[in-house]
Amino acid sequence: MIRALLYLWRHPRRTGFVIFNLIVLALLFGWAAFTNTMSHEGIAGIPNVMLGYTGMALMVAALAAGWIAWAVMVTSRHAHLPQPAPHDVRIR
Repeated sequence: MIRALLYLWRHPRRTGFVIFNLIVLALLFGWAAFTNTMSHEGIAGIPNVMLGYTGMALMVAALAAGWIAWAVMVTSRHAHLPQPAPHDVRIR
């Protein structure tokens, strides 16, 4: 357990991304539970239901944007790493 925490401490971007995903998923489940209880209010609950679905759509958009940003960061970082020499060009 301590090794895992030390690993996460050494990689703050990775840790932040994990925490971001957990927060967004918790908010999504919270919105789903909130919307589920609002659906029993009848016609008067329509604005609240729409607010719940709008909130869930924003959370899904934030999650997708986070994953896209993470992918761009990882691919741009790997694009700048030195590439190993091909194996067939070695001089003996």
